[in-house]
Amino acid sequence: VVYLGHQEEPIRRDVAIKVVQAGMQSRSILARFESERQVLALMNHPAVAKVIDAGTTESGSPYFVMEYVEGSPID
Repeated sequence: VVYLGHQEEPIRRDVAIKVVQAGMQSRSILARFESERQVLALMNHPAVAKVIDAGTTESGSPYFVMEYVEGSPID
């Protein structure tokens, strides 16, 4: 699930926050999510959103924060 968020410090900006949905935390999904997070963090391309931060929520769901890119949903 991807949410629109707002970073206040050190820079004020809109961000996209991608979180593994509750109930969807199988071993294979968590492994795929971690791979996606790592690959995106290493990419440096103008067509790929940059990863700003990553971690785990208080409930244990992994997440990462990316730059927000305005546009139309692809689904």
